[in-house]
Amino acid sequence: MPLPPLARPATDLPTGEPHRQAHQMILAGHGSEGQRRLAAGRVLVVGADEIGAPVIAHLADAGVGTIGVADGSPTEPWDRYLGLPDEEPADRAAAWARALGRTHPAVRTVAESWFELPRARGLVRDYDLVVCAGEDPARCQLVDDVCAEAGIPFVWGSMGATGGRVSVFWDRHGPGIRDLFPTPPVPYFRGVSGALKVVGAWLGVALATEAVKLLTGRGEPLVGRVMEYDALGGVCATVPLRPRERVARPAEPTAAEPFFGLLSPAATEAARESTISVEQLRELLDADAPVHLVDVREPDEYAFAHLPGSVLVPQGEFLHGDAAARLPTDRRTVLLCRAGIRSAEVLAVVKRSGHHDAVHLGGGILSWAERIDPEMPTY
Repeated sequence: MPLPPLARPATDLPTGEPHRQAHQMILAGHGSEGQRRLAAGRVLVVGADEIGAPVIAHLADAGVGTIGVADGSPTEPWDRYLGLPDEEPADRAAAWARALGRTHPAVRTVAESWFELPRARGLVRDYDLVVCAGEDPARCQLVDDVCAEAGIPFVWGSMGATGGRVSVFWDRHGPGIRDLFPTPPVPYFRGVSGALKVVGAWLGVALATEAVKLLTGRGEPLVGRVMEYDALGGVCATVPLRPRERVARPAEPTAAEPFFGLLSPAATEAARESTISVEQLRELLDADAPVHLVDVREPDEYAFAHLPGSVLVPQGEFLHGDAAARLPTDRRTVLLCRAGIRSAEVLAVVKRSGHHDAVHLGGGILSWAERIDPEMPTY
């Protein structure tokens, strides 16, 4: 259903904006008033990764007057797009503030650094709405809670390998994130399992569009609905979301452990006493110790870079097949992956199958490249 606009129209547009925003200014139903609402609008973007970055870029290009960026992570090579062309050291929030200061001087960009429990309440009160599409379900739940307390909408997105979902949670008008996830969802870590980056761009545009609709009061925001996108199937559908019974917010906003734990409890327990360092692995290999070195990544990853002597057995063959039963019993199994996450999950399966002396490589081949073989290509 249509909702009242969040932003009151500014008296005037900044110098040069009427020409830059000409296409929106002549749009029936938007016009000068809609553009002035955007100019007065204040949006906080939590996370400036491959989803948050296009959100920021398109909000600025649409003419939103104030954009807060809450992301204290250092910029990475994959951040060098959509307004971040320079190589000067900075965290993502500061980098975006600097970049938009050059390209969109009419936009006030505020580097808010991290979105954390101690300052979350005060932070959201400076904005009309919050956009967050992070991998961390705990952080999204915190955003939902503090936005509900402040009475402002939370524009939410979630990205999978080749698709994503978008919704708007606004406590006074519809369901919240706990109605979609009564129990914490299983996180999808793009840095572990991979993702098609163009999906992030699609999500970013969809999230920015919801923010524009909310600020201007135009169209029907995704309150009480979830838009689902399957990039490979070319399918986009909207499904209803209704409040669930007995889904209550905590009396006080809380912050769970980030990611609700990177590893499953079984993997955490398996890895506790069965993780070796890259230095220990090198000693084993140099001594020709009887080890069975198993790489649990995918074939393309293995072809790009792998340790000599390792054999490829993808993670899925352990989790959904009988690979653990086929491991040799006359040698110690050493499992490895890119960063040590997938290998720890496989380790739990391998130990349950009876290979109690199996270990995994902490930090994976990224640590090997950093501390043992700097010539090894990384990704």
